[in-house]
Amino acid sequence: MSKENSYVIIEAIFNLNQWVKENLPIESSLIAYDLVLLLSIHSYSKNQISVKNLFSSLPHSPTAIRRHYQRLINEGWIEHYQDTKDKRIKYVRPTKKFILTINVYNSHANKLLSIQ
Repeated sequence: MSKENSYVIIEAIFNLNQWVKENLPIESSLIAYDLVLLLSIHSYSKNQISVKNLFSSLPHSPTAIRRHYQRLINEGWIEHYQDTKDKRIKYVRPTKKFILTINVYNSHANKLLSIQ
């Protein structure tokens, strides 16, 4: 990869990071960003993820994850729903607000990171 391409990629990542700070509910936290990205992956792949599995999938302390997780619920970015067969299992899914914002994020990332 040429130095010019490296510069373009780094600048694109910087610009995407600016967009993320302004539009995603991460409060400049990598923990919150990881949480948003993991929920996005499961949403796009149409996989359910339980609250328990979500917490255990991230390499952060449960206390730190819980803080950001609760904020995302309180601000209407994600919601819970129960398993139809086992009421002890609680799943999490993104709300329409979350999905619309992540779709814009994906579009913006594709545009910025499309290096020709």
